[in-house]
Amino acid sequence: MASDAGDPGGNVADREVLAFDLYGTLVDPIAIAGELGQVLGDSDGREAARLWRLKQLEYSFRLTAMGRYEDFRWVTSRALDFALASLGAPLPDGQAQRLVELYDHLQPFPDAVPALRALATLGYELAVLSNGTPAMIASCLGNSGLGDFFGQRISTDEVRVFKPSPVVYRHAAGRLSVPAGQVRLVTSNAFDSVGASAAGMRTAWVNRTAAPFDTIGAQPDLTVPALDRLPAALAG
Repeated sequence: MASDAGDPGGNVADREVLAFDLYGTLVDPIAIAGELGQVLGDSDGREAARLWRLKQLEYSFRLTAMGRYEDFRWVTSRALDFALASLGAPLPDGQAQRLVELYDHLQPFPDAVPALRALATLGYELAVLSNGTPAMIASCLGNSGLGDFFGQRISTDEVRVFKPSPVVYRHAAGRLSVPAGQVRLVTSNAFDSVGASAAGMRTAWVNRTAAPFDTIGAQPDLTVPALDRLPAALAG
Protein backbone atom coordinates (compact mmCIF):
# COMPACT_ATOMS: atom_id res chain seq x y z
CA MET A 1 0.00 0.00 0.00
CA ALA A 2 1.31 3.47 -0.86
CA SER A 3 2.56 5.39 2.15
CA ASP A 4 -0.18 8.06 1.98
CA ALA A 5 -3.05 5.72 1.30
CA GLY A 6 -3.70 4.46 4.81
CA ASP A 7 -4.69 0.92 5.64
CA PRO A 8 -8.30 0.27 4.62
CA GLY A 9 -8.42 -2.62 7.03
CA GLY A 10 -6.77 -0.71 9.89
CA ASN A 11 -8.11 1.40 12.73
CA VAL A 12 -10.98 3.79 12.12
CA ALA A 13 -8.72 6.62 13.25
CA ASP A 14 -6.33 6.23 10.31
CA ARG A 15 -8.39 4.68 7.54
CA GLU A 16 -8.67 6.26 4.10
CA VAL A 17 -12.17 6.70 2.72
CA LEU A 18 -12.71 6.86 -1.04
CA ALA A 19 -15.33 9.41 -2.08
CA PHE A 20 -16.43 9.08 -5.71
CA ASP A 21 -17.84 11.74 -7.96
CA LEU A 22 -20.89 10.34 -9.75
CA TYR A 23 -21.51 12.10 -13.09
CA GLY A 24 -18.64 11.62 -15.51
CA THR A 25 -16.69 9.37 -13.12
CA LEU A 26 -18.97 6.44 -12.34
CA VAL A 27 -21.72 7.02 -14.92
CA ASP A 28 -21.54 8.57 -18.38
CA PRO A 29 -23.71 11.67 -19.02
CA ILE A 30 -22.45 12.03 -22.59
CA ALA A 31 -24.01 8.65 -23.44
CA ILE A 32 -27.32 10.53 -23.47
CA ALA A 33 -26.27 11.49 -27.01
CA GLY A 34 -27.89 8.29 -28.21
CA GLU A 35 -31.28 9.27 -26.82
CA LEU A 36 -30.88 12.84 -28.03
CA GLY A 37 -29.94 11.52 -31.45
CA GLN A 38 -33.31 9.77 -31.73
CA VAL A 39 -35.00 13.14 -31.25
CA LEU A 40 -32.58 15.53 -33.00
CA GLY A 41 -30.57 13.34 -35.36
CA ASP A 42 -27.16 11.85 -34.64
CA SER A 43 -25.01 14.92 -35.25
CA ASP A 44 -27.21 17.33 -33.30
CA GLY A 45 -27.68 14.70 -30.61
CA ARG A 46 -23.95 14.51 -29.95
CA GLU A 47 -23.60 18.29 -29.92
CA ALA A 48 -26.63 18.70 -27.65
CA ALA A 49 -25.19 16.19 -25.17
CA ARG A 50 -21.87 18.05 -25.14
CA LEU A 51 -23.47 21.48 -24.70
CA TRP A 52 -25.86 20.16 -22.07
CA ARG A 53 -23.04 18.86 -19.89
CA LEU A 54 -20.88 21.98 -20.33
CA LYS A 55 -23.73 24.35 -19.50
CA GLN A 56 -24.81 22.20 -16.55
CA LEU A 57 -21.39 22.63 -14.97
CA GLU A 58 -21.17 26.32 -15.89
CA TYR A 59 -24.55 27.04 -14.29
CA SER A 60 -23.53 25.25 -11.10
CA PHE A 61 -20.34 27.35 -10.92
CA ARG A 62 -22.18 30.60 -11.60
CA LEU A 63 -24.94 29.96 -9.07
CA THR A 64 -22.37 29.23 -6.38
CA ALA A 65 -20.34 32.35 -7.26
CA MET A 66 -23.51 34.46 -7.07
CA GLY A 67 -24.48 33.07 -3.67
CA ARG A 68 -27.66 31.65 -5.16
CA TYR A 69 -28.84 28.04 -5.00
CA GLU A 70 -31.10 25.96 -7.21
CA ASP A 71 -30.89 22.21 -7.01
CA PHE A 72 -29.14 20.07 -9.60
CA ARG A 73 -32.37 18.85 -11.20
CA TRP A 74 -33.27 22.49 -11.91
CA VAL A 75 -29.75 23.20 -13.20
CA THR A 76 -29.88 20.13 -15.44
CA SER A 77 -33.23 21.17 -16.89
CA ARG A 78 -32.12 24.75 -17.62
CA ALA A 79 -28.87 23.54 -19.18
CA LEU A 80 -30.85 21.30 -21.54
CA ASP A 81 -33.03 24.27 -22.49
CA PHE A 82 -29.87 26.18 -23.42
CA ALA A 83 -28.44 23.30 -25.47
CA LEU A 84 -31.67 22.90 -27.41
CA ALA A 85 -31.99 26.65 -27.99
CA SER A 86 -28.40 26.79 -29.24
CA LEU A 87 -29.23 24.19 -31.86
CA GLY A 88 -32.56 25.74 -32.75
CA ALA A 89 -34.32 22.59 -31.63
CA PRO A 90 -36.92 23.41 -28.97
CA LEU A 91 -38.93 20.45 -27.73
CA PRO A 92 -42.37 20.17 -26.13
CA ASP A 93 -42.18 20.41 -22.32
CA GLY A 94 -43.06 16.76 -21.84
CA GLN A 95 -40.33 15.56 -24.16
CA ALA A 96 -37.71 17.82 -22.59
CA GLN A 97 -38.71 16.59 -19.12
CA ARG A 98 -38.29 12.99 -20.27
CA LEU A 99 -34.74 13.81 -21.38
CA VAL A 100 -33.94 15.38 -18.00
CA GLU A 101 -35.19 12.21 -16.32
CA LEU A 102 -32.57 10.24 -18.27
CA TYR A 103 -30.13 11.44 -15.59
CA ASP A 104 -31.84 8.93 -13.31
CA HIS A 105 -30.92 6.13 -15.73
CA LEU A 106 -27.32 6.86 -16.71
CA GLN A 107 -25.28 3.70 -17.11
CA PRO A 108 -21.88 3.04 -15.53
CA PHE A 109 -18.64 3.23 -17.44
CA PRO A 110 -17.35 -0.30 -18.19
CA ASP A 111 -14.47 0.15 -15.74
CA ALA A 112 -16.69 1.17 -12.80
CA VAL A 113 -18.00 -2.14 -11.46
CA PRO A 114 -14.65 -4.01 -11.63
CA ALA A 115 -12.96 -1.13 -9.80
CA LEU A 116 -15.59 -0.85 -7.09
CA ARG A 117 -15.70 -4.59 -6.55
CA ALA A 118 -11.91 -4.76 -6.17
CA LEU A 119 -11.80 -1.80 -3.81
CA ALA A 120 -14.60 -3.20 -1.65
CA THR A 121 -12.75 -6.52 -1.48
CA LEU A 122 -9.64 -4.66 -0.30
CA GLY A 123 -11.69 -3.23 2.56
CA TYR A 124 -12.05 0.39 1.50
CA GLU A 125 -15.06 2.37 2.64
CA LEU A 126 -16.69 3.78 -0.48
CA ALA A 127 -18.89 6.88 -0.62
CA VAL A 128 -20.47 9.05 -3.31
CA LEU A 129 -20.01 12.83 -3.26
CA SER A 130 -22.14 14.42 -5.96
CA ASN A 131 -23.78 17.63 -7.10
CA GLY A 132 -26.92 15.56 -7.67
CA THR A 133 -29.87 15.85 -5.33
CA PRO A 134 -30.37 12.95 -2.89
CA ALA A 135 -33.20 11.67 -5.08
CA MET A 136 -31.08 11.90 -8.25
CA ILE A 137 -28.20 10.06 -6.58
CA ALA A 138 -30.47 7.32 -5.25
CA SER A 139 -32.19 6.82 -8.60
CA CYS A 140 -28.96 6.83 -10.60
CA LEU A 141 -27.19 4.38 -8.28
CA GLY A 142 -30.23 2.12 -8.12
CA ASN A 143 -30.82 2.06 -11.87
CA SER A 144 -27.13 1.64 -12.71
CA GLY A 145 -26.61 -1.30 -10.36
CA LEU A 146 -23.95 0.57 -8.36
CA GLY A 147 -25.97 1.20 -5.22
CA ASP A 148 -24.75 -1.75 -3.18
CA PHE A 149 -21.17 -0.47 -3.24
CA PHE A 150 -21.91 2.74 -1.34
CA GLY A 151 -22.84 3.08 2.29
CA GLN A 152 -22.63 6.87 2.30
CA ARG A 153 -24.24 9.08 -0.34
CA ILE A 154 -23.44 12.75 0.11
CA SER A 155 -25.20 15.45 -1.90
CA THR A 156 -24.16 19.06 -2.25
CA ASP A 157 -27.86 19.78 -1.76
CA GLU A 158 -27.17 19.32 1.96
CA VAL A 159 -25.08 22.52 2.03
CA ARG A 160 -26.78 24.32 -0.89
CA VAL A 161 -23.61 25.06 -2.83
CA PHE A 162 -21.93 23.15 -5.63
CA LYS A 163 -18.45 21.80 -6.18
CA PRO A 164 -15.73 23.03 -6.09
CA SER A 165 -16.72 25.16 -3.07
CA PRO A 166 -14.59 24.12 -0.08
CA VAL A 167 -17.82 23.94 1.92
CA VAL A 168 -18.73 20.79 -0.02
CA TYR A 169 -15.54 18.87 0.74
CA ARG A 170 -15.45 19.89 4.42
CA HIS A 171 -19.05 18.81 4.78
CA ALA A 172 -18.24 15.47 3.18
CA ALA A 173 -15.37 14.85 5.59
CA GLY A 174 -17.72 15.62 8.47
CA ARG A 175 -20.34 13.23 7.15
CA LEU A 176 -17.67 10.54 6.83
CA SER A 177 -16.38 11.24 10.37
CA VAL A 178 -12.75 11.53 9.30
CA PRO A 179 -10.41 14.48 8.74
CA ALA A 180 -10.37 15.81 5.19
CA GLY A 181 -6.82 14.48 4.80
CA GLN A 182 -8.11 10.92 5.20
CA VAL A 183 -10.59 11.24 2.35
CA ARG A 184 -9.48 10.62 -1.22
CA LEU A 185 -11.76 12.12 -3.84
CA VAL A 186 -11.92 9.99 -6.98
CA THR A 187 -13.08 12.03 -9.95
CA SER A 188 -12.72 12.44 -13.69
CA ASN A 189 -13.37 16.18 -13.40
CA ALA A 190 -10.19 18.23 -13.00
CA PHE A 191 -12.01 21.13 -11.31
CA ASP A 192 -13.31 18.68 -8.71
CA SER A 193 -9.83 17.33 -8.01
CA VAL A 194 -8.44 20.86 -7.65
CA GLY A 195 -11.26 21.81 -5.29
CA ALA A 196 -10.80 18.74 -3.13
CA SER A 197 -7.04 19.30 -2.91
CA ALA A 198 -7.57 22.91 -1.88
CA ALA A 199 -9.85 21.71 0.92
CA GLY A 200 -7.20 19.27 2.18
CA MET A 201 -8.35 16.00 0.62
CA ARG A 202 -6.21 13.47 -1.21
CA THR A 203 -7.18 12.99 -4.84
CA ALA A 204 -7.24 10.43 -7.63
CA TRP A 205 -7.95 11.70 -11.13
CA VAL A 206 -9.47 9.32 -13.67
CA ASN A 207 -8.18 10.63 -17.00
CA ARG A 208 -9.89 8.42 -19.57
CA THR A 209 -9.23 10.81 -22.46
CA ALA A 210 -5.53 11.60 -21.83
CA ALA A 211 -6.49 15.25 -21.33
CA PRO A 212 -4.17 17.88 -19.82
CA PHE A 213 -4.84 18.70 -16.18
CA ASP A 214 -5.96 22.13 -14.95
CA THR A 215 -3.24 24.73 -14.52
CA ILE A 216 -4.67 26.65 -11.54
CA GLY A 217 -4.29 24.18 -8.69
CA ALA A 218 -2.50 21.22 -7.21
CA GLN A 219 -1.83 18.23 -9.41
CA PRO A 220 -3.74 15.09 -8.38
CA ASP A 221 -2.01 12.76 -5.93
CA LEU A 222 -2.75 9.86 -8.27
CA THR A 223 -3.70 9.76 -11.95
CA VAL A 224 -5.09 6.64 -13.62
CA PRO A 225 -6.23 6.15 -17.23
CA ALA A 226 -9.25 4.12 -16.16
CA LEU A 227 -11.13 3.50 -12.94
CA ASP A 228 -10.20 -0.18 -12.83
CA ARG A 229 -6.55 0.84 -12.58
CA LEU A 230 -7.18 2.58 -9.28
CA PRO A 231 -6.82 -0.45 -6.96
CA ALA A 232 -3.33 -1.20 -8.25
CA ALA A 233 -2.36 2.49 -8.12
CA LEU A 234 -3.41 2.71 -4.47
CA ALA A 235 -1.44 -0.42 -3.68
CA GLY A 236 1.62 0.78 -5.60
